[in-house]
Amino acid sequence: MSQNDVFISWPVALIHGFLRRCPRCGKGRLFKGYLTPQDKCSICELSFEDLKADDGPAYITMGLVCLFIVPFFFLMEALYEPPLEIALVLSLPLTLAIILGLLPLIKGAFMAALWKSGGKSE
Repeated sequence: MSQNDVFISWPVALIHGFLRRCPRCGKGRLFKGYLTPQDKCSICELSFEDLKADDGPAYITMGLVCLFIVPFFFLMEALYEPPLEIALVLSLPLTLAIILGLLPLIKGAFMAALWKSGGKSE
């Protein structure tokens, strides 16, 4: 980590990562596609090769989704008592959409946290 990297605060780095941008400059793209990281930032040349997120973002995403979606469905069941078919038709696509929408955002923030902590996952 260079001397200039010290001036970037944790919240700023995490927000940059959450927005799928380079945690250092906030301008370069972090991902090539949906979840595949770039080799390095096109603006500041920060290497992303050592920022291996592995399964961490998936566990965090599932934890957050379950934390909020399960009580919602229990409440829906208690208040409206929908038939099983209706509950499944509503819950499964909604849960999948939320997971797939959050996963790249969480992975970006996770990679920013790895960069800021100076950790290399191996």
